[in-house]
Amino acid sequence: MATVAAIGASLLVPSVGAAAAGTDDPGTATAITVDGASPGRTYDGVGATSGGGATTRLLLDYPEQERDEVLDYLFKPGYGASLQMLKVEIGGDTNTTDGSESSHMHERGVVDCDAGYEWWLMQEAAERNPDITLGGLAWGAPGWLDGYYSQDTIDYFLSWLDCADQHGLHIDNMGLRNERDYDIPWVKEFRKALDAAGHEDVRIVGADQAAVKGEWQIAADMAADPELADAVGVLGNHYSFGPSSATAQALGKPLWISEGGPWSAEWGYGGSAKSLPSLLNHAYIEGRITGVNIWNLLTSYYEGLSISDAGLMRANTPWSGAYQVQSAIWAMAHTAQFAQPGWRYVDTASGYLDATDKTQGSFVTRRSDDGGDWSTVIESIDAAGPRKVTLSVTGGLDAGDLHVWQTTADEQFVREPDLVPAADGTYTVTVPADALVTVTTTQGQSHGDATGQADSAFPFPYRSSLASGGASGQTSYFSQMEGAYEERPCAAPRQGTCLTQVAPRPSISWAAWKKPAGIVGDLDWADYAVGVDAYVRPGGEAQVLGRVSNDAMQPVPNGYGFALEADGTWSIGRGAPGGRSWVELATGTLGDAGTGWHRLGLAFDGSVITASVDGDTVGSVTDATWVSGMAGLSGDYSATQFADLAIEPLDPVVGVDDAAAAARYAGDWTHCAGRPGRCGGFTYPQVRSAAGRTVSGSDRRGDVATVAFDGTQATLVGARSPQGGDGLVSIDGNAPERISFARAGADTVVRWRTPVLTDGPHTLRVEVAGTGWVGLDALEVVPGRGHDSSVDDRETGVGLGRLDYRGDGWTSCPGCINRTGLYHSSVTSTAVAGDAVDFRFVGTSADLYGLRASNQGVATVLVDGVEAGVADFYGKQRVGNQLIWSSGALEPGEHTITLRSTGTGTGSGTEINVDRFVVRG
Repeated sequence: MATVAAIGASLLVPSVGAAAAGTDDPGTATAITVDGASPGRTYDGVGATSGGGATTRLLLDYPEQERDEVLDYLFKPGYGASLQMLKVEIGGDTNTTDGSESSHMHERGVVDCDAGYEWWLMQEAAERNPDITLGGLAWGAPGWLDGYYSQDTIDYFLSWLDCADQHGLHIDNMGLRNERDYDIPWVKEFRKALDAAGHEDVRIVGADQAAVKGEWQIAADMAADPELADAVGVLGNHYSFGPSSATAQALGKPLWISEGGPWSAEWGYGGSAKSLPSLLNHAYIEGRITGVNIWNLLTSYYEGLSISDAGLMRANTPWSGAYQVQSAIWAMAHTAQFAQPGWRYVDTASGYLDATDKTQGSFVTRRSDDGGDWSTVIESIDAAGPRKVTLSVTGGLDAGDLHVWQTTADEQFVREPDLVPAADGTYTVTVPADALVTVTTTQGQSHGDATGQADSAFPFPYRSSLASGGASGQTSYFSQMEGAYEERPCAAPRQGTCLTQVAPRPSISWAAWKKPAGIVGDLDWADYAVGVDAYVRPGGEAQVLGRVSNDAMQPVPNGYGFALEADGTWSIGRGAPGGRSWVELATGTLGDAGTGWHRLGLAFDGSVITASVDGDTVGSVTDATWVSGMAGLSGDYSATQFADLAIEPLDPVVGVDDAAAAARYAGDWTHCAGRPGRCGGFTYPQVRSAAGRTVSGSDRRGDVATVAFDGTQATLVGARSPQGGDGLVSIDGNAPERISFARAGADTVVRWRTPVLTDGPHTLRVEVAGTGWVGLDALEVVPGRGHDSSVDDRETGVGLGRLDYRGDGWTSCPGCINRTGLYHSSVTSTAVAGDAVDFRFVGTSADLYGLRASNQGVATVLVDGVEAGVADFYGKQRVGNQLIWSSGALEPGEHTITLRSTGTGTGSGTEINVDRFVVRG
């Protein structure tokens, strides 16, 4: 007889007929008794955090329809994640992981309740779920405070709560400070101040720290100090994957994982110990934890920043309207769509499927406190095989037919056939391995069906007036890393509003950059020019940045900068690898002082970096440390202003008309010229304004058009029609994007951009996907410069210029906290022998760059299917972006490099990895 571990006095509750650990035979069953009379703590909910570094920043810039769809997936009950808790950052004008959020008080005594976007987010969440629990927590704080734990900070927090009231928001919880020491006398004074200000119902969460040697320090302090215990309403711990301390449990307070998660939205990431499905169950089974808050809410921040795939879903390309509903949404849904805060856990129906092996799965049951409804969530992440589970219902809980919802890696949140009781009144459900199943008496659940637009690269060329930040002060696509950039009246003689750095002094920091800064653009930009109008105030400076590929946890950018100071001193510099110091490469002085408005320019042409002021070149250096990255703006705390940003290729964009020889058509395409006649509803003005005054269209499924071009990026320009349909658009044989050519209102033009490509020849393919018309106008091509091209490890695909990973062991570390100098802060690795990756490219040679470390191993390398040597990743020190292997000269043309893990290594490790490939044309 096997046993099932269930909670309640930490006993093992026997279960007759439980399957043996690791069995693939689902014929025997794990028995669960769902007893309404069982004791259990009150369920508080599951939720997520917006903050800890501007993680929701780019959502604000999405088109309204797609933005609403993302919000529905997060907060709308019975649709997606159905979050029941939301914690937001109280902005402090300082970087807190992936950027900075604006404070509502940049200066003492000046309150701006519209600063930032968290008010808007909380309103959107509460509109969808009026019962949502809202909380606030500060990471850093403005520098005018008289120390963090001061009366100033209490007054500052009270003003934030007043702002929430102005926005019609009720804040349920306030934290102390994220992952920093707390001050016990201050906590008590904060409680008194909250009560005196009429916020008696606002609970203090203490202390948003990780446990030390298993103990929650705030719990130990509360146990020794009754006044502190009265002041703190909720114990909040970070990154527990289940356990809590006996001290914490004995206090009788709600226990929360106030920040947790596996830092990935992918299915089962972290395995049975750390994956999201496991975490949501283990938290209560092992620690009596009744609330779980995931960091973070949404991957709505630029690629390459710290931990850049940690959100519940992805929405970080607002210029395209694309978003991805990832499996973490459905992991949350299996709990939040089936139980409401205020329900109670059923201790005797919460435990492990096998008492001797927790990896075989777990189950947690919650019941309504005022009725007979109940739900049991069963996870089998890492289980050896499927398993039968038999449920018995007693203690006044509802029986009858039970509803079943299931998620696996392949199918997410699917309604399964109802369970019908057997003759003995029991119910049996088979839980597949690596699955999540909820059995419930409740109804009203659903799988949201909205989809975003086709993904498209950041606009290039790109121009912005920097004068349209809206009510929140946030300028589209511009993500501040340090300080606070908001719209303010421009300094004379310029009229209108300008992007202004408004934080007057350094903040009480959490992970601050050395200077206020913000970034915009595409990590893969290599050769380009960035220019901006900048106002340098007396005693101040302005700086334009380029090729920035930063982990925001570093104090200086990985990239280059050109700075102009008020006394006329200029300098070109770069961040040193590791992000700790700034290296000056060249300096000089203008003939006139640098105060006032100037046009600052910085251009990158291979390893040559050139700086200009007001159109005149002032300096040039040769440096190859950073090869690609985003543009940015920086300065100091003197209210530096910026306007009219332009990011452009070094050579003019080349247009390829739909009627050009490079365009080939297969099928029944109609080429519209002059008056279009029957051309799918393309109007005469459309055709007349098109490139070459022609549009090529087809409405026959399977018709194909291809355009050959030479360059580093291209934008497809298409024509929309009232009879428009969908087209499948792909580049170099990689997976296509589905693009709509249907006309919506006055929108008559389709624009879709390829990713940044290797410098050389490429082929764009368009296939008619349905019965509606697809109209092609032109291709706008960014010319190449004949330089080496880098392909990051995350650029996946089966076509040219992409990496095709094969095998089950590959894992990616997107946005790693980059203390090892990784290219674009990511690396993809495997330790499984036989796993392989193919890299297809057109060129004359390719170099592999990877991570060297003592736990790395050896790969066999093949070129065009022929073994060509080995790649050894071993190194005594852990350092990324290191040259591992070179192909040497190859015949010009198409080639495939294959890495295959040998499962061996020079040292004790066996992992192999890819950081980037460098291609020469």
